[in-house]
Amino acid sequence: MEQIDLTSLDPTKTIVLDAHLLKSYRKCQKYFWWFEQQHIISKGNSAAPAFGIAMHEGIEYFRKAKMAGSDFNICYKAGADALMSALKKHMPAEYLSPTMQDEARAPKNALRIFTGYCNHYESANLKFHHVEVPFALYFGSFDYNGKTIDAIYTGIIDAVLEMHTRIYVNDLKSTGWNINQEWLDGFKMDQGLLGYMVAAKHILGIDTNYAVIHGIWVKAEAKNPKYAKPIDEYFHTNEIYWDEPQIAEWAENTLETAKEIFIKQQNPDAYWQMAYGDACGMYGGCTYRKLCSTTPAGRAAKINLDYEHAIWRPLEDERLQKFEP
Repeated sequence: MEQIDLTSLDPTKTIVLDAHLLKSYRKCQKYFWWFEQQHIISKGNSAAPAFGIAMHEGIEYFRKAKMAGSDFNICYKAGADALMSALKKHMPAEYLSPTMQDEARAPKNALRIFTGYCNHYESANLKFHHVEVPFALYFGSFDYNGKTIDAIYTGIIDAVLEMHTRIYVNDLKSTGWNINQEWLDGFKMDQGLLGYMVAAKHILGIDTNYAVIHGIWVKAEAKNPKYAKPIDEYFHTNEIYWDEPQIAEWAENTLETAKEIFIKQQNPDAYWQMAYGDACGMYGGCTYRKLCSTTPAGRAAKINLDYEHAIWRPLEDERLQKFEP
């Protein structure tokens, strides 16, 4: 794996993927087909990803101010301003109305969680080496019909930080689920997180096999103080280590999935399977469930009613707005 000049590659002999596309294909080929091949997404912004994007932006500005050596209060204000601006930009309009202010993802609670996050990790004396680094990593090639196809892996590294004299790749994960150790340990097999660590090695020259998760619980403040949890309990940290054989397995699996996707994409008659399983209902339901569950003859009308055209641009340096209407 190496950093190369992307402009030197032949687009007809290149496949560009990121963690989202790889995970999408693995969980349900039909999801990938709707999203990447048909270029349709649900109309309107979704609250959960929009909240995550806004929280990322707020923490990004806070961290960059920390890197510049600014005082905590200055860093906090920079992050809080960025958070509120991002919420106004990305969140569904109803979440910004006064009637929704008690919701977990409303601006009032978002600021409460952001404030708690900044205070919680301030005592850890984290030293940031890199913040929000987009990357495009060449991770191998494969043969198809006598051609050599280059595979490019893209993403954004949340941060590379130093904690207790060790260097980590850091990833922020926000969730409405009550965070426990089992949830945190699940990232040991996360396509994106391991990929960010590999990219940090090969592009940033960071000599580490470690990553650290910052889990953020997205929960509204309890109305009854008797049941309220201290804000510090909203944040959980988990360190993860991969040895070189595990990294090699990740690279092999990633390249094999890329090859499988590319071959299907070259065949206009390829069959993209529906999952008919957990992927259809997990985390509130797949965005295409109402489309797949519609009788085939009615899907075109359903698309016109509930979906819009968009193209995923994994090489672009933006998290949410990777869509071209």
